[in-house]
Amino acid sequence: MNITFTGNYTQNTSNFGINFEAEVDGEQVICWVSKEALQDVNPSDRMNKAENQFSNNQTQFENIARNKLLNNQAQEDGSIAITTQDL
Repeated sequence: MNITFTGNYTQNTSNFGINFEAEVDGEQVICWVSKEALQDVNPSDRMNKAENQFSNNQTQFENIARNKLLNNQAQEDGSIAITTQDL
């Protein structure tokens, strides 16, 4: 399985978290980080904007997404969800 992260991300207006892109064997997969996970990954930054919380911890979120992809832990729609329980 070939997994790369594009570096593209955007705020998810439905859950106030962040969506970011992975390419898995040439196919786009949306990964999303919940608002709570953004706040809990580094509690001292919990008042920062979601984009700042994500960019400051992007490598950690990408590693979590990679592990979930490798272990076939996608949601029903094929996306990868990262929540507080994954931290």
